[in-house]
Amino acid sequence: MPIRSSLFVRRATLGLALAGAFTLAGAADFTGRGVFNFKSDTGCPFAALAGTGNDCNRLALDDPDTRAALDSATHTIRFTNTRDYAEKTIVGDVLLQGSGQARNGGQRVPLTFHALLSRSGSDWSVSSHAHAPVGDEFSDIRIDPYQVVVSDAGTDRVLLTPAQVGEALTRPSLTARLANVLVQVEDNRTNGAKDADITIGLGLSKASKSVARARFHAPGAKGQQLADAMQQGNWTLELQALSGKIPRQVVQRDLFLYGLETQSLLQPLLQRGFHKNEKLVLGAANGKGYVRYDGQQREFAGADAAARAFLQDSFIGLVLGWQQQQASAAAPVQAAKAKANGR
Repeated sequence: MPIRSSLFVRRATLGLALAGAFTLAGAADFTGRGVFNFKSDTGCPFAALAGTGNDCNRLALDDPDTRAALDSATHTIRFTNTRDYAEKTIVGDVLLQGSGQARNGGQRVPLTFHALLSRSGSDWSVSSHAHAPVGDEFSDIRIDPYQVVVSDAGTDRVLLTPAQVGEALTRPSLTARLANVLVQVEDNRTNGAKDADITIGLGLSKASKSVARARFHAPGAKGQQLADAMQQGNWTLELQALSGKIPRQVVQRDLFLYGLETQSLLQPLLQRGFHKNEKLVLGAANGKGYVRYDGQQREFAGADAAARAFLQDSFIGLVLGWQQQQASAAAPVQAAKAKANGR
C-alpha cells in the first residue's frame, strides 16, 4: 500500500543505525563533523527505546566547516558555514520527532520531520519531508516548535518555521504526495507471524520494483513490546538490498549518520555501496552485540544503541517498530479470544 515516505525510500537507500551519538541539553554550540541527539518534549516514536531523557531529536553536521547553535528555550537551531562549494552539497540536517492523529481509525501515530540543509557556492537551500508508519492524513500534530535559521552574509535568515513543519506533516506538497504514491510497503508476515517483516518497492502498485527488505526478529518475543524484546539480548535487525542500484553516495551518508562508517567490516560497503541481495545485520546473542556483512561477523558493542536509533529515526525502522508494537498490542486480545473459544 502507498505510505508516507522518507528520503531513504525516495532515494532507495538502506538506513542504518546511530551508535554513540552525543546528547544535547539547553543551549549548546557545535562545530565539526558529527551527529548529535537532543530532547523531544513531545515524545519519541517508541518511548521505551529512547530512555528517560527522550533524546530522540537529531542534529547532524556533515563537515568541519559547519557550525550549529541549538537553543531549546527559544526553539531555534542556527547553522553557520562560510565555505564556498563548487556544487550543491549537503552540510547538515535536522530531524524532529512528533505524532499526529490519523484521520482513518483515530490512532495517534508517530511522525518524523526531516530537513536537509545544503550549500551551493555560498547559497543555502533546504529540502524537507515527513515519515509515518501508516498511509493516512493526520491532524492534531504534536511536534517541538523549532525554527531553523542560517547565517547568510552576516545576517540571519529563517529557512524553516514551526508552521512550515506542521504544514509538511498535515498537508504534504504535490512532490511529496507523488512520492507517496510511488512507494509501496508490503507486509511479509504470514500464518500469524509476529516478527516485523517488510519489503519496500518503488513504482505503481503491481508494476513496482522491490528495492529493500527489512526484518526484526527476537526469538521467543512474540507479542512483546519492542524494547522488552531487545532487552532479552537475543535479536536481529536485518536489512537486505533487493536492487544493486542504490546510490553509493546515499549509502555513504547513511553510514556517517548512523555511526558505522569507521567499522572495518563495512569499508567495502562504504566504498562501492550495496550489491543486489547483500545483507547488513545488526544483532545481539546472549547480550553481546555484533554486526554481520558479506558473510563475516564482528563484535559490535554499539549494536543495541544502533538498532534503537534506526527503529526511531528511519522510515523503514519506523514501520518495523510500528508493526512490532501493533503485534504486541494485539497479542492479549488474540489470546483472550482463543481462550474463549476453548483453544
